[in-house]
Amino acid sequence: MLVHKYMMKVVSNVVSAVASFLSLMVMTRYVGLEYGAMMWGWAFVAMFNAVVGLGFETAHIRFIASGRSQDKCFSTYLAIRVSLTSLMVAVTIISLALGIRNGTIGTDMATVVLLFVAYYAVWDIQNTLTATFDARLESGKSSIVSMVDAITRSIILITLALMQVSATVLSSAYVIGILASASMALLLARNQKIRLVRPSMFREYLGFAMPLIISSLFLTVLDFVDKVMIGLSGNTLEVGYYTAAMGVVFVFISLGGSLNNVILPQLSKPETVRNPSKAEGLIWMSQKYLMMFLFPVMAVFLVFGKDIGAVLFGAGYAKAGVILSILSVMMTLRVLTGTLSQVLYASNKASLYTKATMIYAVVVASMFVLLIPDTGILPWDGLYGVGAAISLSVGYIIFTVTLMYYVRRAVGIRPYNNLWKHLLSLAVTAVLLVIVDRMFEISGVIEVAAVSLLGLGVYILALVALRELLRSDIAFFMNAVNPRRIKDSLDDELR
Repeated sequence: MLVHKYMMKVVSNVVSAVASFLSLMVMTRYVGLEYGAMMWGWAFVAMFNAVVGLGFETAHIRFIASGRSQDKCFSTYLAIRVSLTSLMVAVTIISLALGIRNGTIGTDMATVVLLFVAYYAVWDIQNTLTATFDARLESGKSSIVSMVDAITRSIILITLALMQVSATVLSSAYVIGILASASMALLLARNQKIRLVRPSMFREYLGFAMPLIISSLFLTVLDFVDKVMIGLSGNTLEVGYYTAAMGVVFVFISLGGSLNNVILPQLSKPETVRNPSKAEGLIWMSQKYLMMFLFPVMAVFLVFGKDIGAVLFGAGYAKAGVILSILSVMMTLRVLTGTLSQVLYASNKASLYTKATMIYAVVVASMFVLLIPDTGILPWDGLYGVGAAISLSVGYIIFTVTLMYYVRRAVGIRPYNNLWKHLLSLAVTAVLLVIVDRMFEISGVIEVAAVSLLGLGVYILALVALRELLRSDIAFFMNAVNPRRIKDSLDDELR
């Protein structure tokens, strides 16, 4: 049952990823500068939208999953999101006005920013429904909403990019896409019989979210301040390189995020809370299969990132491939640490997550200042996107080690016992790919696809040799991707 909920998320993310890839490939080729400008406006607003998350979504999922009143939870969460979204809009517009006044932001860019203000305002309110779907383990519904947004936006972006329009016109695709997905969310919520009542759980939501407010704020700001710094220090083309690489990375990160939304309700159930060994088994299984998926991808990106960038984004965006290679480390660790954070949330140890986040934030913010801008002082000045990628990857290595220590100390869940087998398989795969790279010149779609399959094949063979990939694992995968079982699970949600 649980794996089929996750597979719905996987299918949604794969469809959304394909749509996003297609639009990204077209934009980097036809409107490279405009794409960079649009992404700067998106990052500018998203940075201020950090005030909206603040751990309340996690609280909402956990409270509903633990059996609290759905009407009270939804009404309280809606009131919180509306209030925080209003704050985001006000703060963004004030900052925008100051930027226009001092000449930092031009008129065209201001219009892009306002369009993304509208986009995030709708997205924030829509989240009250999609988070409720996830809390009820109705992953099919939230997956449909996500796909509608991505597909609608991508079709419009491709059309507009081929017309070579401005960044302002391109940005309108985001607004249209989110309006379409919000309409779908409302349609799917009809059979939930949610009644708006007096929002009476502010104290409970705030109490749970309080340890997460600082960590959520710092993590969200760090997700977007890098792009803003690159744009202010370099130019919008540098932002384009970095966000193009991030676009690929976040496809894989979203798969981990989807798993987190499925794991948290399961970990929050009373029977799981009372049985630490059951929680450990769930976390180990999740980490095992995530590593099987992510480690071969990481090996390929590390070795052939520049070639992949040239294939995906065109020769003019080859620098994005270098950034992609470095970000692959962050990508893998971010997904794996997501499972650890859910353990701390479910066991009411969120304060430890905040401590780990603060360490991460200090490291990454310091490295951003040292590695991104062109100050004219340091010998490595002006690394821009490469510097940001190095900062995030180093930060996540430290973050992962810290979280593993806290989870072991507070909850007793140890690191996955066969982790060494995956690390050894990763090393073998990476070494072989480096040899292939030295012996052959890899370029073009066919060659990149071939080495990607080679990396996957070597990794799987190494796991088989180490007896980490067994027949039971293959049977599990076959059951997970069984279309009939996935459809039955979706039908249960839509009844």
